[in-house]
Amino acid sequence: ILVNLRKNPQTGEVSTEKHLLPRGGFFNLISSPHMFFEIVMYAVLLSLLPRCTSWYFIVFWVLSNQTMNALLTHKWYKDNFKDYPKNRRALFPLVL
Repeated sequence: ILVNLRKNPQTGEVSTEKHLLPRGGFFNLISSPHMFFEIVMYAVLLSLLPRCTSWYFIVFWVLSNQTMNALLTHKWYKDNFKDYPKNRRALFPLVL
């Protein structure tokens, strides 16, 4: 969805460098679905490797890093797009 925002639908070539508001898929619920699914991916890996204590630190780092980035991205979207959907959350659907 993000890549296709900049492409010309007929030619497939990049037609703009402008920042546009993504819509569709999980973008209808949250500002950063790619960050949400990265957190999910690491949480699943943690569940598969429960005895490896270093994974707890890795998952904590990913969770904190992606949450901060998602909050900053959400704020940027709200500041730059006056028609930004009011019900769209930053990272976790219906929560944050």
